[in-house]
Amino acid sequence: MSTDSVSWENVMSSSADQVQTLISNMLTPHKLSVLKARSLQSCIRHANFGQVDVIRLGYGAHVRIQPDDLVDYYLIQIPQYGQATVRCGGEEVDSMPGVASVLSPNAEIDMNWQASNEQIMIKIDRLLLEQTAQDLGVDTLVSGVHFPAKFECHKSVSWQLMLRYLVDCARNSLTMQRSPLLIRQLEQLVVTTLLGEHPPVQQSGFNRVRSAILPRHIKQVENYLHEHIDQPINLDVLAAQTQVSVRTLQVAFKEHCGVSPMQYLRQLRLDRVRADLLTHGDSAECSVADIALRWGFAHLGRFSAAYRDRFGETPSQSLQRVRHSTL
Repeated sequence: MSTDSVSWENVMSSSADQVQTLISNMLTPHKLSVLKARSLQSCIRHANFGQVDVIRLGYGAHVRIQPDDLVDYYLIQIPQYGQATVRCGGEEVDSMPGVASVLSPNAEIDMNWQASNEQIMIKIDRLLLEQTAQDLGVDTLVSGVHFPAKFECHKSVSWQLMLRYLVDCARNSLTMQRSPLLIRQLEQLVVTTLLGEHPPVQQSGFNRVRSAILPRHIKQVENYLHEHIDQPINLDVLAAQTQVSVRTLQVAFKEHCGVSPMQYLRQLRLDRVRADLLTHGDSAECSVADIALRWGFAHLGRFSAAYRDRFGETPSQSLQRVRHSTL
């Protein structure tokens, strides 16, 4: 039985040791306990797409799973049948069809799967997810991206469509593997859909803690962001400006400014939006949507929430306040 298979073939096993070894190789070392004295009737499928893996797993018995820490990946578990109780950090999820669980790195995990439980699991490389989150300007905790464990995925049409496509790709994974471009596109589809439909826990407000003296490369980045705020910017561009690695830049910027460079850029753009609303809001041609798009906010729902978090009111309320003051 191969552990590096990329085909969506069934692997059947009744050996707890064999199943534990196989899943440990796919995911992380863990303790597997079979409960209620029933032998396993495991069914495993696996497909790899670069930095994303898809696994369909059912143990066919009531089991307890106690993984080691998920250090370098995130895991989304989506029940297709049956139920599971998932404890991740301080959260507990009664997971069933329509209610998925999202496991974040470095959280203590303890799970009980019922005998009828069968899940599709999506494993996402941590660096891929956190880099994409930074590029999208997602506010994250200093320790990285952390998701709420409970994900009511049945409420998201976008997630359901993405999952259906991902499973179709898994069924044809040998063909997909021939195209690195398709793999990269699939990686981005999975990660951006997760971030959009199940946003991570965010910092409360914009608590910017500056060091008294900023290093030269941090000042360079700040100046560049102010001067090119209306232009497309990503971390690679910023790292090239300072001639340091992306990782070094992220760590240093958070250490000295309290946020990542992309979060800082988003706050600057929110400030520009507010300035435009307060300055031009009395014009009949002024609209929240137009100003938001001008400053790079394409998703109006997320933009409105970020604006409210920063200024204590929605952009529409700012606009109405300006218009009422001119009557």
